[in-house]
Amino acid sequence: MQPADHVGRLSSHLADQIEAQTRDLDWTLAHFTFVASVTTLAADCDIAHSPSMTVASSHAVPRAQLAFIGEAADLLANYAVFLVNRNSEIELLVDEKQRAIGAQAFQIHTCEPQWQMVFRGDPAALDIGPASELTTNALGAMQALAKSVQAELRFTAKDPFTQGPAFGIWDKNQLVAMGVTELRLPGAAQIGHLLVAPSASKSTSIAAIVAALAKAHAVEGRRVFYIVAQQDEGTVQLFETLGFVRERPMYRMYGTLKEDG
Repeated sequence: MQPADHVGRLSSHLADQIEAQTRDLDWTLAHFTFVASVTTLAADCDIAHSPSMTVASSHAVPRAQLAFIGEAADLLANYAVFLVNRNSEIELLVDEKQRAIGAQAFQIHTCEPQWQMVFRGDPAALDIGPASELTTNALGAMQALAKSVQAELRFTAKDPFTQGPAFGIWDKNQLVAMGVTELRLPGAAQIGHLLVAPSASKSTSIAAIVAALAKAHAVEGRRVFYIVAQQDEGTVQLFETLGFVRERPMYRMYGTLKEDG
């Protein structure tokens, strides 16, 4: 079976549908991986869709990242055959309802429970402390910080600043903490890459950088959110003190196409 529309970009009908749905911020937040795939990351995505199922595959990173809207697991599995190589590992970030659909459609090897934490506080009450905005001149320092804490900087674009502002904390000429805008969506922004050198206070540095990011996006009319492992209770509690809430459980799933897919 072939998708009703061949693998490609958004049809005008689907584009109009997405534009209408993303006017609802709660819908955007609940489906942000799909929204990102068909808006921010559209240039690096292939899309297969019909009236009952739409699947997007992002090729911006080495692993195939799938996002979908629709409830038919058989269609999801079928469309994925057109979008990813058979031997490729598939990654999905889904909500509770989509988790069951993904488990039916694919051979899932790992499922990591996470929280989508959304800022619901007052931006004016946030204290950015020593955090300052980073520019492209700081990219080398950002990479050095990531290397020092054995983290991988995996941006959704070659230029990490195209998605929105990044902030850092400097100790003399050394960058000791950083955070970036990972994705900019209609009305919302995902923040991430919160890295802190061992020489700096982790909680104080993260609080300042997250505050700076939340305030910067609030000026532009966007609400920020962060994805964190549910088992990382320390970070969850830190974000709650800043005005974030556990908006919804999310699940990062890794798997492959089923053998008979």
